[in-house]
Amino acid sequence: MIRALLPLLLIAAAEPAEFEPAQRFADAAACRTHLEGLVEQARQQDFDAVEGPYSIAAGDVRIHMVRAEAEGHRIDEHRCLGAELSARSWRHTISRAKADEPFTIESVARKAEWLKKGSGKEE
Repeated sequence: MIRALLPLLLIAAAEPAEFEPAQRFADAAACRTHLEGLVEQARQQDFDAVEGPYSIAAGDVRIHMVRAEAEGHRIDEHRCLGAELSARSWRHTISRAKADEPFTIESVARKAEWLKKGSGKEE
């Protein structure tokens, strides 16, 4: 269930920072291989969720690493746009003053109005 909800929660998170260029690889395949290595390292660390690599669009491959922090969570995102690696990190805070239940992925999903309105795709 966490794997299904994580991409949706990332979309609903607070305004993410801009991507910062990190490294250039020989080609897109080498960049993706680097992302796979980052995922393996992150899964051995104390991240609460690690997803990817997955394609957002042609030539746009990303991974996400999420760590719970105090009143929310920190999201680290790495992107291969072709052979160009870039990264960004931002914090999404949940106000405890408004919370009527503990912060969990399930509690956020239950309260997300955009989930109740459908997939968001135009027909």
